Amino acid sequence: MNFDERIDRSQYPTMKWSRAFLAGHFGNEAAIPMSVADMDLKAPTAVIEQLQKRVGHGIFGYEVKPESYFTALESWYQQRHGWKIARRHIEPCPSILNAIAILINQHSNEGDGVILQPPVFFEFRMVVKSNARKIVKNPLKLVAGRYQMDFADLEVKAADPHNKILILCNPHNPVGRVWTETELAQVAAICERHHLFVITDEIHGDFAFPPHRHIPYLTVSESAAQNAAACISPAKTFNIAGMVDAITIIPNETHRRRFREFAHRYQINKINVFASVATEAAYQEGAAWLDALLVYLQGNVDLIRGFLQANASDVSLIEPEGTFLVWLDFQELGLDAKALEKFLAREARIALSPGYWFGREGAGFARMTIGCPRQTVLRALDNLAAAIKRLPS
Repeated sequence: MNFDERIDRSQYPTMKWSRAFLAGHFGNEAAIPMSVADMDLKAPTAVIEQLQKRVGHGIFGYEVKPESYFTALESWYQQRHGWKIARRHIEPCPSILNAIAILINQHSNEGDGVILQPPVFFEFRMVVKSNARKIVKNPLKLVAGRYQMDFADLEVKAADPHNKILILCNPHNPVGRVWTETELAQVAAICERHHLFVITDEIHGDFAFPPHRHIPYLTVSESAAQNAAACISPAKTFNIAGMVDAITIIPNETHRRRFREFAHRYQINKINVFASVATEAAYQEGAAWLDALLVYLQGNVDLIRGFLQANASDVSLIEPEGTFLVWLDFQELGLDAKALEKFLAREARIALSPGYWFGREGAGFARMTIGCPRQTVLRALDNLAAAIKRLPS
């Protein structure tokens, strides 16, 4: 587990490190790539070895997910999160966004409102719009450097009968909040009162820095579970996003049957043999790797915090409670959203996800992916500090 190892990703058509991607999105093909939410770290050895073994078999025909796949999944969530997932509640899906799109169509009609909590993962907005639903904002509030949910506003938005769904990001991308059981219980109570269906994206659920603990939304209460669906995946946890599928957990039998019928109707229920192998190996043998990674990521956070305080005090770290992403506040630099985007990519030579991508509430901020060797983080910080010094007073 040498997370300091620098690996050349340019030999494959990797989005994050593609010169065309960097030039097209940031105007600088030489910028340090820290925007895309995948990691520049090797997957666990067990995953690599099991994939090599599977490739060695040489036949890749149609398969079914083995019993051991489900056992590994259930054991992982029971041991890591205290969540006993019932086998019958599991519905595989090609990706979390596929699952969200299906659930949006099943629990709302065109023109209905879907509540988002910006600044939030930008592809939520895309999937809502592409399914002809209306985006309804319940913005997070930044209070003393920590984001909070606006429950009073959520109550108002949930009470509108035209709004049918809340997409919950748990933990939250990009602000790094790991929602507490109390906060999630408040969400559940509001949604139950107003019959609002909850789609909870928990792809970052394995990333919580102690003493914070990820609380799966479906464990908050039985009523919450019956009026929600959880989308989970090992993709982010083990850096295998380019090969694995997702898992949708739907406790309500009627909702689950409708989801399965949709998957059959559009033939999105086929099995990828490598996804099954990678998922099973990760959940069976990846715990020690993840524990070490969490310590390493916390070290990257500590580096960023200390560096900014000493060398770039105009930039603030929004303290992350989880994920391998950090949310940086550049508002003190006095640049508008587009000027900040240009400054970071061309002057500081770092490709960060501009905050406005996550909604106008993110203007003045940017997201940095820190799932990378520490030396990469330090290079980016050095570039940033030098660029800030060159700014006019």
